Amino acid sequence: MKFRSLFLPLAFFASAACAETVFLIGDSTVSSYSPPDPRNGWGQVIGQFFTPDVTVKNFAISGRSSKSFFEEGAWTPVLPQVQPGDYVFIQFGHNDEKRDAARGTEPFGSYQEYLARYVDDTLKAGGIPVLVTPVGRGGMKRSTWAGSHGRYPAAMLELAQTKKVLAIDLTTLSEAHFRKLGGSDTLKLFVASLDGKDDTHFLPAGALEIARLVAQAVRGLDTPLAKKVLIGE
Repeated sequence: MKFRSLFLPLAFFASAACAETVFLIGDSTVSSYSPPDPRNGWGQVIGQFFTPDVTVKNFAISGRSSKSFFEEGAWTPVLPQVQPGDYVFIQFGHNDEKRDAARGTEPFGSYQEYLARYVDDTLKAGGIPVLVTPVGRGGMKRSTWAGSHGRYPAAMLELAQTKKVLAIDLTTLSEAHFRKLGGSDTLKLFVASLDGKDDTHFLPAGALEIARLVAQAVRGLDTPLAKKVLIGE
């Protein structure tokens, strides 16, 4: 009778011990989609930029704001899964700007209050919150690509400083990227290149570009996850 060896290399245990999970909560620019929907969110491709021992779980939902994601109970199934050392990336802002009662928030008021709930809950679970300012809009007629989201990015960054938690200014990073690309090449990243209207949602190439920006920003953070990024700065 033959017995299979139960001995595993030390590298296996080291890898298992260092394995990390990245949870994503946010709106349609982060969400995952399936064909025939032409949209892709950066959250569905960000895993390509991490080492294999990093698991990405994308809970972002299209159309949600910091308020509606919480009030509709979308946060409820996420929080129990967060273990000590896990990361929760939090990107809201696009729909917080909407003036309807279900989603609209005030930048330095209810927006910060809802974001603070996600941050506090994550910290209580032993997780690591990462606030991500909303990705910039393409703006088919923009010449400067600046100020896509008014005061919301500043409000999020202020909260990050107050709470002393990690933050990525994706608004500034993405708008700078659009300026570098120029109008015609920026348009190719968005669904607008297909329908002439949607300069908020990304095609696969656009989602990949934004995910790369996020990964590069993670590389610069003072956190163990930075060492799991597969690309340079």
